[in-house]
Amino acid sequence: MSALNDAERQVSMAKEVLSTFLQHGENLADQRHVIHYAYGGNWEAMARSLAELGYQVRPTVDADGLVAERNDVTDLAWADRTMRQMCEIADQFGVEYDGWEGSMERQQPEPDPRGKASLFGKLFGKKN
Repeated sequence: MSALNDAERQVSMAKEVLSTFLQHGENLADQRHVIHYAYGGNWEAMARSLAELGYQVRPTVDADGLVAERNDVTDLAWADRTMRQMCEIADQFGVEYDGWEGSMERQQPEPDPRGKASLFGKLFGKKN
């Protein structure tokens, strides 16, 4: 991997995101919508390569990179395998892999630090 695409760093950051998912009640065995971003270099060639791997690919808004998306099971093995693969493909085409994002389905709400609110409180932000 190159200094531009540090796979170890990407794996570490992906595991941090997955840890946050777990803290919010997500099941990492579930498929979720995942979006990857990459910029510069021969991003058009990288887009073709990712399309062959089953990604839906489009240019970024400024057409200076790519957005690649598909549904994946995002567990720890996925983080290791996919981040390394993305960095390797990006290196192949001189592109900077800029990371990913994934949807959370469960997103359990944070508990109200003031305790249980009444209906009035829920509507008007006050506790009875």
